[in-house]
Amino acid sequence: MYRVTQVATGVGGSPYYLTGYFSAAGGTAQQAADAWRNFLAPSSTGYMTGLTFSPITDVTLVDPVTGNTTGTSPVTVSSMACIGGTSDLPHSTQGLIRFRTGQYINGHEIRGRINIPCQLESDNTLGVPDTAWLSTWNTRGAALITGGTKVHAVYSPKNGCWATTTAAQAWNQWAILRSRRD
Repeated sequence: MYRVTQVATGVGGSPYYLTGYFSAAGGTAQQAADAWRNFLAPSSTGYMTGLTFSPITDVTLVDPVTGNTTGTSPVTVSSMACIGGTSDLPHSTQGLIRFRTGQYINGHEIRGRINIPCQLESDNTLGVPDTAWLSTWNTRGAALITGGTKVHAVYSPKNGCWATTTAAQAWNQWAILRSRRD
């Protein structure tokens, strides 16, 4: 299994580590890295100005049963500086994309999610993501899980397995990240 990590820096709250998983049997490491970047940032305008996506120079090969790294594969994905604007939402307010697999273990579906940081006030309508933002991310999600030979996956370290993603849906609410004080 491939683990692709996109690091985003340059703004308060960073670095952000955005990690995606792909089947090593369905495509190359380069295809996985390209698909992950195209999902997260096909252009420089969807995030606040100042955020920079670092280059992706390698993809980690992971044993899904143990979670151990078994190797790396060199890839080339260039850096990208974002120019979306300076009117951003609070850094604790992030987009949420939910991944479904349709595969169950012990009566529970293997599901995944990713938080999308540094969102813009212009994508906010009355405290929720606007329809254009939702449509954009749903389109990106569909492109991530269809077409080409790469296979996006949800990794379940608890169960020592991965499952092919069958649906990617943007949540119609902002995800709010808060500190836990136990």
